[in-house]
Amino acid sequence: MAGEVILGISPGTRVMGIAIMHSGELIEWRVKSFKGKWSKEKQLAILKMVSKLCDYYTVRRIVVKKVDPLRSSPQLDELISAIVQQAKKQTLLIKTFSLEELDYDAHSKRMTKGILSEKVVDRHPELKQEYIKERNNQKEYYTKMFEAIAIAEHSQH
Repeated sequence: MAGEVILGISPGTRVMGIAIMHSGELIEWRVKSFKGKWSKEKQLAILKMVSKLCDYYTVRRIVVKKVDPLRSSPQLDELISAIVQQAKKQTLLIKTFSLEELDYDAHSKRMTKGILSEKVVDRHPELKQEYIKERNNQKEYYTKMFEAIAIAEHSQH
């Protein structure tokens, strides 16, 4: 693939948001679930999925959402560290961004997940169905996907 390919990840030990951007165009987006208790096998399965995406799309840069330390866990910290190590081994560029670093709305004091999702859908109308489902969900499901898209887009600047 000509042009830079970026993999955006909103990490989680159970649910992970994934986005692939190619030359500024969103070409893949999804929520990936990993069932079961945390284990080395589960971590390896997640790392394998990331590696397969990188190979398939010829990813050159990975961006990972920084997790608020108050919302993190030792398992999530371990997973993020393993993703970073794997990317470095594969000589991929890797960066982390917090949602606060995203400059979607200069007028907004605080970037909420709802505002973030709306901003992403404004630029990608093909995601409207997921956005509507998310608004009607009692539990978050697509939010991580919207976060992954937002950080992948942000990393292009």
